[in-house]
Amino acid sequence: MLRQLEKLSLEADGRYASAKELEFLKNYLAAAEQRISAYEKIRDAEEKILDQVEQQLRAKSPHIFRKGNHDYSAVCRRDRKHVLRLAAAAMLFADLDALRDGFLLWYRTIIKAFRDEKVAQVTYQVLPQAVNQVLSGEEAPLMQPVMALTQSILGE
Repeated sequence: MLRQLEKLSLEADGRYASAKELEFLKNYLAAAEQRISAYEKIRDAEEKILDQVEQQLRAKSPHIFRKGNHDYSAVCRRDRKHVLRLAAAAMLFADLDALRDGFLLWYRTIIKAFRDEKVAQVTYQVLPQAVNQVLSGEEAPLMQPVMALTQSILGE
């Protein structure tokens, strides 16, 4: 959304924007109230969502956060929290490009460097389900493209 506004501002400099150029803004504004509501619900249920994801991951593999003698559950939770917050912001601003380019591609590199692909694959299959449980039927579709992008990049 913000990138689209910036692009429109540059392209329409000195002239009125066309109806076609304004279409994305109309679409965004039509769903703005739902986006804000969804964002607030995710924000307010963050710990519940993270607890549910962790519980499901541990049910699949009790030692999923262990490497050798080290328990990395706190680090993994911090990272899931960061992903959730950035995903919610991407939904709020309708900006998948910023999420993908500014975070997900970088974070995928970190996941691969630490050889956590299997954990990431399971995590980003479970996360959308937990998020959808706190959203209404009208709000969930707004978050779906963000979760799909996150899963496709981090859960390869």
